[in-house]
Amino acid sequence: MYSSNAPPGMHVEGVLQEHVARASELLALLRASTLEFRDSDVADDMWRQCDANLDALRIAGEAAIAKAEAAMGDDPDAAGVLALLLAEDESVDSADASRAQRAVNLLHHESSEIRQAAWFGLRLATSASTHQHLTALAREPTRFAAWAAALDILAFHRRPVASPLDLSDMPREGADEVAWLLAEAASRMPAAWGVVDLERFLGHQLRCVREAALRASARCGLVELPAICRAATEHVAPLEAIEFLGVVGSHDDLPRLQRAASTPATARSGVIALGRLGLVGAMPTLLYLLDEGDLVEAAAAAITRITGDELPRGAVPQPPPGMTEDELDLWEPVAPVDAPHAREWWATRAPHFDSRKRYQLGVCVSDDPLGPTFDQLPSGIRCDVYLRQRALVAGTPDRELETWPWKREVHLR
Repeated sequence: MYSSNAPPGMHVEGVLQEHVARASELLALLRASTLEFRDSDVADDMWRQCDANLDALRIAGEAAIAKAEAAMGDDPDAAGVLALLLAEDESVDSADASRAQRAVNLLHHESSEIRQAAWFGLRLATSASTHQHLTALAREPTRFAAWAAALDILAFHRRPVASPLDLSDMPREGADEVAWLLAEAASRMPAAWGVVDLERFLGHQLRCVREAALRASARCGLVELPAICRAATEHVAPLEAIEFLGVVGSHDDLPRLQRAASTPATARSGVIALGRLGLVGAMPTLLYLLDEGDLVEAAAAAITRITGDELPRGAVPQPPPGMTEDELDLWEPVAPVDAPHAREWWATRAPHFDSRKRYQLGVCVSDDPLGPTFDQLPSGIRCDVYLRQRALVAGTPDRELETWPWKREVHLR
């Protein structure tokens, strides 16, 4: 709290500092949620809260930019705020491109945390002032992280890239970051992604790159994608492709995924896929797995994902005797699933579900997947439903679910 006797400028600086800190925190949370595709039903509220803080900073102009730049030393996430403010600042003549160049220069920063925060901010900012600088960076032959980030941001804003994207020549420096960004970029560029790219990227060492490759293939409507995911259940790898079969699979894949859920090497991925598939035909397998110690929580989560109901549980366990204060602070007890009562619960709930249709959190997503029920779903599940349509239904509209809720229709961006 600020003293009422403090100079007026101190009040303003304090308010700006609070807005920068809050916007940085929210952008970091949204970036993590977006990159990990978490199932969050509060994400849209976070987007709106973040924009409200940014609006206050936009009004402050250069003072807010200076405050965000100063905050970056202690808080790398402030780079996202800085990049966004620099890219969207309209307080100077449009011919003065220095702010836009400063925003793009953040992609070259030696700190990967600052680079990634800036990348996210530039994705969310309008691209009117930065696209020429991003295009120049994307034409550089470096194939390093800044180059890949520029390609991705241009693709995210559906800006054209001068030359075709060649994914065969993967760089050595920063290869993991570059590979992930290239998969994200290619999925939003016409004719830039194909089955050869999917197969190559599925062999990458990082899970996030393999997941990006699967999302890219769905977004591009790659016809070979379901078959590649089915083959993964037979070859026991990659596990991410098994899980993605839950997104692009059909009723015919239910036995295949039930076998995967019953095979030790693929069990957890098979259970995740059954939840994503959303067919109540998976319930006997998932209910059975409630007695399998290592898979209880995964099976319970899959059941909730299909039905929208939390399973009955027993009492929260008490801490073991002799635990220290520090151990107690870290101890997070989970009430055990009551498997017998769960089976009784399902016997009463089963008649409310149509075995021919797919459900996510109890919502039917078969009849009109992108219709009125679409926005009722948490962000991560919403993305799966959308990617399924892009993968399997020609002509599915191009949407961008990884941005402000009011800019998700691509023609509005």
